[in-house]
Amino acid sequence: MICLAYLSSSTLPIDAATLSDILAKSQRNNTANNVTGLLCHHDGSFLQFLEGGAEDVEATFQRICADPRHRGLIEVYRQPVTERAFGAWSMGVARLDKMDEAERAFCTSLRTVELSATAAHRDALEPFLQTFRAWLR
Repeated sequence: MICLAYLSSSTLPIDAATLSDILAKSQRNNTANNVTGLLCHHDGSFLQFLEGGAEDVEATFQRICADPRHRGLIEVYRQPVTERAFGAWSMGVARLDKMDEAERAFCTSLRTVELSATAAHRDALEPFLQTFRAWLR
C-alpha cells in the first residue's frame, strides 16, 4: 500500500458547488478503485492525498494528471504505508471554514511553499507532508 500526495492549481474557478461535485465524483470513483484520501482546497489550489494499493493509486493519479482542470501538478510525496490515514474516507475534504485559526493558517501556508518537480524539493517537503498526514488522522 502507498500514500501519494500532489499539489496543483485549478484551471477553472472553484465554488462550493463545483467542489461538492468534484468530491462526489472522487468518492464514487475511489470507492470503486479501493482508494481513500483527503482533498484540501484553498483559493484554487489543491493538496490531495491518495492511498491504497500501488496500482490503484497510480491509476487514479494518472487520471488526475490527464484532467485538464489541473495545471502545475507536482507529485510531492509517495511512500509505502502500512495503514491508511484516511481509511474511513473514499475522499474526505478539509474545509478551511470548519477549521480553527491555527489549522487554517497551517493549510494556507501551503500557498507560500516554493515547489518544483525536482527530487530535492520533494525530499525537503516530505517530512512536512508526513507531519500533515499524521495531524489529519
